[in-house]
Amino acid sequence: MRSAVPLETEATTGEIDLSRIGRVLAKKRWWVFGPTLVAFVGALIFVNMVKPRYTADARVLLENQDSFFTRVDKGERVSASEPDAENVQSQIQLLTSRDLARRVIKQLHLQGNSEFDPLANGVGALTRVMVLLGIARDPTRMSPEDRILEKFGEKLGVLSPTKTRVLSIEFSSRDPDLAASGANAVADAYIEMQQEAKRDIARSAAQSLATLVSDLHTRVAEAEAKVEDYRAKTGLLVGSNNTVISTQQLGELNNQLSIARGAQADAQAKANLLRDMLRQNRIGEIPDVANNEVMRRIFEQRVSLRAQLALESRTLLPQHPRIKELTAQLTDLDMQWRAAAERTAHTLENDARIASNRVENLTRALEDQKRVAGAAGSEEVKLRDLERAARLLKDQLEAETAKYQEALARERVKATPADARIIQRALAPQLPSFPKKIPITAFAVLATLILSMGAVVGGELLSGRARASSSGIAAAGAATKVAAQAPAGATAAAQVELAPALEAAPAEIIDKDPGRDDADALRRIESARAVSSCVKVLVTPCEKGGKPIETAIALSRSLARRGRTLLVAADAGVRSLEALVHSPGRTPKGLSDLLAGEADFAEAIHRDICSRLHVMPGGLAESAERRDLSLFVAAVAHTYDFVVFAASAAQALDLAWHVDLAFVLGGDAAAEALRATLAEEGADAHLLEDAASADDLAA
Repeated sequence: MRSAVPLETEATTGEIDLSRIGRVLAKKRWWVFGPTLVAFVGALIFVNMVKPRYTADARVLLENQDSFFTRVDKGERVSASEPDAENVQSQIQLLTSRDLARRVIKQLHLQGNSEFDPLANGVGALTRVMVLLGIARDPTRMSPEDRILEKFGEKLGVLSPTKTRVLSIEFSSRDPDLAASGANAVADAYIEMQQEAKRDIARSAAQSLATLVSDLHTRVAEAEAKVEDYRAKTGLLVGSNNTVISTQQLGELNNQLSIARGAQADAQAKANLLRDMLRQNRIGEIPDVANNEVMRRIFEQRVSLRAQLALESRTLLPQHPRIKELTAQLTDLDMQWRAAAERTAHTLENDARIASNRVENLTRALEDQKRVAGAAGSEEVKLRDLERAARLLKDQLEAETAKYQEALARERVKATPADARIIQRALAPQLPSFPKKIPITAFAVLATLILSMGAVVGGELLSGRARASSSGIAAAGAATKVAAQAPAGATAAAQVELAPALEAAPAEIIDKDPGRDDADALRRIESARAVSSCVKVLVTPCEKGGKPIETAIALSRSLARRGRTLLVAADAGVRSLEALVHSPGRTPKGLSDLLAGEADFAEAIHRDICSRLHVMPGGLAESAERRDLSLFVAAVAHTYDFVVFAASAAQALDLAWHVDLAFVLGGDAAAEALRATLAEEGADAHLLEDAASADDLAA
């Protein structure tokens, strides 16, 4: 049986029937291929008709360009900090600034270029309409630079690859040569702006330093004038070696005193030595006497007289007049010799006395000069303070003057290198960057194909025809994986045991079309489903011992496509459902075994090999006495959306008050009587005249 009206609750809890979606897509394939073909043709027309746009790329490396020849300090170079991520982003903002754009626009003569100047070809009708509606600005009221700047900003792109200090400058244009020129012009303008910024800094520094140097010149002159005035006032004049005259005189007197004391000691020592030699009659050993010219002549005469005396003494006696004469002459020469020695001794003694007097005079002069130098000490301290202040001002003036000269030198172009350099200049591109014919065409075709298929599938989903239970697959045939055991008489325990078995069910279940559906039966089930979370259906024949299995199977398989469905053979010993269950080599357990406590839910519930349907056969315990089915019905009602009981007429009377709907197979008086009996027992009973055939089940 097939339903013509979708269940309202199935839209949120059901899953998509992929087989039906596939059939719908195959049926409405021209609704998919038609728009796709149109999109393909439109994309081809677009990529071949649109004006191509070329993009050129120039690259700039951010690094410190300072060298030995451009540094102020010519000593060891201090490692400069490398640009960080914030500095790179700041340079990107500089590259996209309006000031740089104005330079490039003027350099490339973009005014009047129809690609950049909206008024080059006049104001179009679309632009006029947008201006009237307030969507766009009136280009006639904008300056030429403002009009071009907007377009220029759209054509210019600056980015930095991750973890690099390289700036990629991309410029787009319909003219490949203009694209390359634009990228190179932006890079050159960027380098020039950095150099100008450094020159501006140097110029500003030079201007401020010029004022400071001029002020320092005045202050240094005033400080030096104060030093000279105070020096002249206090008499602390500077002599040689840049020292005060009083201090210099004190040092000179001290040196002279030392020399005088040395001369005194030397003269006194020579005089004492000469006196000792005179007493010892060692006159010839005295250096000053021996070196005297007079003494040498006297000594020579004495030698000559001694020689004559010795010669004459050989022939003459001592009393001879000649001997006496020679002896008298020799005595006279000895007296002269001694007298000369005495004079030399007196001379040395006089020199010693003169040196002593000089020492005394120098000592007195030194003491007087010490008093003068001591009196000038406090004044000299103040003078040194004035000199120190003047020297500090002079040092500061020299340092600031050096900075001023350096700032003046850095105003030159070659002395101000930029902190970046161009590592790749842009070349005129050969291939356009837009449009990319193959990607655009492929994207248009793929997007249209997906949207068309989505529209068809969306229509099916909104109509509800493609919806099925999302948990039917998960519940099919997984009951064999439940390990817990629970008595059949406890409702709560049965729910806990049954739920994991349904959740673990595999999804690879074959969904076969059960064949012809009874529209009246399904319509009644759908009405009951709208007011109940689980619809319990009873299918029974009117004749005693009739088998309602074939009709129940067809109905259950149809319901399984709409929600979780369980088919139960209510009669013990009924084995007609065994053909639906894959259980090789053994007879599957069922309801009677569950009620008798010989099997649990995992063993009693099986999977239909041809659909999402769950099946519970009658079971093997045929002699089991009749039990109350209330707890069993309550347990499966909490797990399944539909429960179909296939029962004989006798068993149907026991299930009548547990079910929501009852269908009696047949249309004769006996079927009507059974329907009336079931209605009296509390079931909403109806007659079902058309039963599903075996051929329908095979299909």
